[in-house]
Amino acid sequence: MFAPNKLLALVSFPATLAAVLWVPTPLTSKPTKIAGHFTMAYVKREALPVPDAAGHVLLLTHGRGSNRNTGPSDFMSGAEVMTAELADLVQGNGPNQGYVIEAKGPDSVFVKVKGQVTTTMSPQGSPNTGATGAWTFARGTGQYGGISGSGTFKVGFTSETEFTVDWQGEYSK
Repeated sequence: MFAPNKLLALVSFPATLAAVLWVPTPLTSKPTKIAGHFTMAYVKREALPVPDAAGHVLLLTHGRGSNRNTGPSDFMSGAEVMTAELADLVQGNGPNQGYVIEAKGPDSVFVKVKGQVTTTMSPQGSPNTGATGAWTFARGTGQYGGISGSGTFKVGFTSETEFTVDWQGEYSK
């Protein structure tokens, strides 16, 4: 049987240890609104025909460009942008997914994107292709280490090899 002083020591030791080892968790910051405009050009495009339907292709693309802010914060203003995406298209329509990397000096963000490509024909018979979708931060480096957040995007093509992306969302660290 334990003496009262030994019992008190056994009961209070875990509480004392927990108090000594406790490290407060920082409060999550309030989400910051962000928005921007990418001006992009394809560096590489490869189409792999899928012979199950007319016009069915898997399209692998790699693009490069830059970001210009259109939102209230200075998030990645002037950053270099790189895209790597895969689209599963039938007659220019279908899902796409991939990654966007924005880098500016030691700071970078890696963004997972998922969307829908849509192609319509103009009255003149030329295709009008665009895409819409959602994005989420996968990770960040530098001042954006520990980043989380999400948003939406809209893509418009200015030529066969050039496109723009308008995006918006928010992030927290």
